Amino acid sequence: MTTSSSSSSKLYRNKKPLRDIVREHLRNSIYDGTLPPGTRLVEQELAQQFKVSRLPVREALRILHHEGLVEHLPTRGVVVRTLDRRQVSELYDLREALEVLAARQAAERVAEGAPTRLSAATERAGDAAGAGDASAVHDANSSLHEEITALAGNKLLAETLEPIVGRVDWLRRKVEDFGMIQAEHEALAAAIVAGDPEAAAPAARDHVRASRERTLKGLFDS
Repeated sequence: MTTSSSSSSKLYRNKKPLRDIVREHLRNSIYDGTLPPGTRLVEQELAQQFKVSRLPVREALRILHHEGLVEHLPTRGVVVRTLDRRQVSELYDLREALEVLAARQAAERVAEGAPTRLSAATERAGDAAGAGDASAVHDANSSLHEEITALAGNKLLAETLEPIVGRVDWLRRKVEDFGMIQAEHEALAAAIVAGDPEAAAPAARDHVRASRERTLKGLFDS
């Protein structure tokens, strides 16, 4: 990856902010395990790797910290976050409360006439699973959850969810029981598309609880 000094000074490369380039690369490396939990992320080393100044690296790390993918340790600096069983359980407690609310409010808005792309998102995930493209499945599933949050139209809910989205997405990508996940997403999407909040809320709750069980088993019981 190369860049001119003038591009670095403007903090852009090919019209894209350098911090976003660095962040996306680091995020993907965390997601795919290239940067496992506990890996130190040193500003100067990353700046040299990406051939940029330290400023976009610092900004990228700040965003990843906000997303919950990295943490600051007093003795080691910035490292890829390590999640223990208690932290994962607490994350799913919070996720359940927020996503059940998002699903209910999304269904209420559909009942009021709001358009939705949820069916298309579930179809993309199903097509990707059929093609054996795990990365595309994860992206489509993440898009579905983002669409539900956006459809809920609750700004405070979206802002509350934002700091945990990265950690939830990270955990989703560690589980590849695509058949079960697809069935749960189809049930959830169908309830929302039907404008039925009384069906959408339990569908979201059941999905999050099943996801919790799969994740805890995959991370800690194997």
